Amino acid sequence: MADEPQVELIYSEGCGDCGERRVELPAPLPQIGDDFDWDVRDYDGFRLFMLEELAARFPERRNWTPADMEVVLLEALAVVLDQLSDMQDRIQAEAYLETARRPDTVHRLLEMIGYRALLHTDQAGTDQELEQLWRYYPHLMEEAKRKGPESIQQQLRMVTEEDYRNQLLPHPLVLDVDAYSDWSGAWHSHFVVVRLINNLELDETLTQAKIAGDAEDPVDAYARFQAELQSYYQDQEIPQDLLPAIEGSSARTLLKQVIERQRMVGQEVMLRDATLVGIVLAISVRIAGDYYRSEIQDAVREALVDPSDGFFAPGHLQFGEDVVASDLIEVLMALDGVESVCINRMKRIGSIYTDQSGSGRIVLEGHEVAVLEDDVTLPERGSLRIVLHGGKPG
Repeated sequence: MADEPQVELIYSEGCGDCGERRVELPAPLPQIGDDFDWDVRDYDGFRLFMLEELAARFPERRNWTPADMEVVLLEALAVVLDQLSDMQDRIQAEAYLETARRPDTVHRLLEMIGYRALLHTDQAGTDQELEQLWRYYPHLMEEAKRKGPESIQQQLRMVTEEDYRNQLLPHPLVLDVDAYSDWSGAWHSHFVVVRLINNLELDETLTQAKIAGDAEDPVDAYARFQAELQSYYQDQEIPQDLLPAIEGSSARTLLKQVIERQRMVGQEVMLRDATLVGIVLAISVRIAGDYYRSEIQDAVREALVDPSDGFFAPGHLQFGEDVVASDLIEVLMALDGVESVCINRMKRIGSIYTDQSGSGRIVLEGHEVAVLEDDVTLPERGSLRIVLHGGKPG
């Protein structure tokens, strides 16, 4: 340690009270040079740096061989430094989700941002099983690392009209959603208009048959619906114990439960059905000579009213989309065996509406949706009449 500088008090001549304190400070320490390459991270870099340091410290020595004790110690130290450098890099990498590689670290970091990976996989039952699964299948862990940050950027609260549409549209009961607000005189009320699967209505009691519709395997279709509903609740971060009973309930009850949880406090929200407009359609079809009439009739019905992919299938036509005769003719003319199509009648259900086969367009507005189920038990859902010409009988 450097000696403490001595302080000397010197008085001026002629004045016993006038003086000054003088001290002689030591010379400043010489500046220490820093020629160490702080980017050195591996064995070769450490070894080369220390060899250069030896040569600089002992310039009189001109020859260094791998058998020299100094070189042996230097290389052993370079091995240890390389291991410590790698350990430091690994530890530093585990501190960030993007670079972490250990399943337990990734799991912990995802939970820190509120992402529960165990709700998002059906292949693990416990945290330990999840981490073991990630060790065997690293791509699943990488997928979770990507989805975790995405989840915290998703707005799950329903604030604006667009939020109501975006949050309800993925619901397995919903085909289309439109939301708007209206001033009630004291506050703004939000109205949500929904189009449901299989042309269901909001207050209609749900059953397995109604949800499955005309599926070939109703049990499988209902099971897929349940799985989709469970996945929807996971995406909405709603606890699984709040998953409602489906059968015996209504679509309004199921959707209202989600809305009440995600809407703003004090915000009035009212659900409304889409306006289903039944279409009356009568067409004449000329068939090629090598085709049976029954086959063409079935093909025409399927092309128009099949609930999965027909022209009037739920979800095919949007809110306020017009029914255009040329679109119908294009669909039917694409069928094998159809030579020509003539639309004899095309109108909305109701005596107040006129036939539009001449104009070729049924104009719809707002939340009206065209439907044609051709079900005698539901005449308000539209009817279809097909007249066939030509072809083979049978």
